[in-house]
Amino acid sequence: MLNEFKILDATRIALVLATMLYSSYSDWVSREVDDKVWIVSGIIGGILTILDLILTWSFRYLILTLISIGIGCGFAYAFYYFGFYGGADAKAVMVISVSLPLYYPPKRLHPFTGLASLSNGLLISLIIPVSMLILNLSTILRGENIFEGFEHESRIRKLAAIFLGVRVKDARRRKFWLPLEEEKDGKRFFSFNILTFELEEPKRDDCWVTPGLPLLLFITAGFLVFIFLGDVIYMIASIFIH
Repeated sequence: MLNEFKILDATRIALVLATMLYSSYSDWVSREVDDKVWIVSGIIGGILTILDLILTWSFRYLILTLISIGIGCGFAYAFYYFGFYGGADAKAVMVISVSLPLYYPPKRLHPFTGLASLSNGLLISLIIPVSMLILNLSTILRGENIFEGFEHESRIRKLAAIFLGVRVKDARRRKFWLPLEEEKDGKRFFSFNILTFELEEPKRDDCWVTPGLPLLLFITAGFLVFIFLGDVIYMIASIFIH
């Protein structure tokens, strides 16, 4: 019976991972994921979860599974509803929640895989603003004026730009970078509407741009981290508690 559990868990992990890797690639290249991907993987994952419930039947396990699916799908939809990410990201978290509701890595706050994958992914995505900050500070230290033409912008908006993007001289030759500025009445302004998920190309070479990496990549990374290491929030908290 133990071997059956291991095989079933491995199958569900493989299903989720294959779905996430394919959808991440598709989202990165074309900025869209065919709904058939989510439907097929969700149905297969749901069947495997039902089989898992039958093999490990207990009322407590059933309740935890339903709670995990409810929380995962609830957060996934809420983030989409309030415009924090796109529909593909929400569907990804839902598929994870349905296919592998519960998982027990050593370092965890809870066993809810969908919720942990989302929180891990969001924390991992902080690599982007940290990287942008380092790049911008190094440019400023070299004596370059990264805000030339943006003197009219407020300090708060300039600070936001430093964390969200970089100014480059070859923007139109860079693939998968989105413009972080727009022009109105001959003036250039920062545009922080980066949650539209439209693959718009920069209109000039000297332009502020932001990496066009889809959140799906980070949710995929968050899932892998949870499976092999655990909950990032737990690991961070452990550093300060101990």
